[in-house]
Amino acid sequence: MGPPLLDDIWMRRGISLLWDAASLAAVCTPRQVVSLRQFLVLNTAGWPEAEYEPLLVNDGKALVVGGLETAIDALPPDEAEIWLCEVMYKAMTEYQREVAKGSTEASLILWIVDHKRLDYHASDDIHYWHCGTEYRGQQIPLSRCLFNGAQSGRQNIQGGSKKPESAVGLYLQRIS
Repeated sequence: MGPPLLDDIWMRRGISLLWDAASLAAVCTPRQVVSLRQFLVLNTAGWPEAEYEPLLVNDGKALVVGGLETAIDALPPDEAEIWLCEVMYKAMTEYQREVAKGSTEASLILWIVDHKRLDYHASDDIHYWHCGTEYRGQQIPLSRCLFNGAQSGRQNIQGGSKKPESAVGLYLQRIS
């Protein structure tokens, strides 16, 4: 993992998992958060500018998407891992290429409501997602699935405190 991210570049570039409500409020209102379904529909449509442009927030520099954890919880862990690697990762890279122009012109922020279900394992440098419902006790290697090998370059987005436990999200400049 890279050094803590102390500035707000995540609001304009790269891909982030965000879980702090105050940090979300600095980017958009809750009504401006796009559903995961809408994000995937835009991806399937090939990112038509007329459809995604009105959804961008922060002066057209960010798209905030909610609902990832609900989609993960709707599937058995092995299927969720495949879906994250094959569907979600592909949609994120296409957003990065088509909308963010290589992650230099816009950010993609994935809003996670319950960050306590994320657990970092230093031994393999992966953030795991603790499954819910009937799969409680099982984990999915979330950062590996979403960042596809680039997870070692991710950084903790720091909140008001500089302590690692005060992270408000994860940031990656660009996924490969």
